[in-house]
Amino acid sequence: MKKLLVPTDGSEFSKRAMEKAAEIAKAFDATVVVVNVNDLRVPRYSGNTGSLADIGGAYFKLIEESTENTKKILDEAYNYFSNLNIKVEQHELDGDPGNRIAQYAEENNDIYMIIMGSQGIDSGIQKFLLGSVTNKVLNRTDKPILIIK
Repeated sequence: MKKLLVPTDGSEFSKRAMEKAAEIAKAFDATVVVVNVNDLRVPRYSGNTGSLADIGGAYFKLIEESTENTKKILDEAYNYFSNLNIKVEQHELDGDPGNRIAQYAEENNDIYMIIMGSQGIDSGIQKFLLGSVTNKVLNRTDKPILIIK
């Protein structure tokens, strides 16, 4: 059975991609695979704003909050597709979002197509350009990609 990969970050563009994925999944009786990527790369530290223990504690708090946010986003997506009687899987990934999404798609031969938003939650003023995550995925996989505006 072929699967549709739908990366989601909870943004409006991700929600639009989920709606389109639902249409396609229903038409072709496909399974939807929703993924969210925890980007927990350590930011560079410069300055004397606190001790190493303070910085470490803040980082662990960031990890905890990010993990909770990922669970919430994935649960919302899972429930959306389940309520439409669409077969759905969910996966949490870690790392650079664009690279991890492309890598996941390439490593899973049953992924037929990637359906994702043109911009993510951090795209801000870049209204008319592809978001950096979308652009990375587009350039790092040979899978067909449907980009939703």
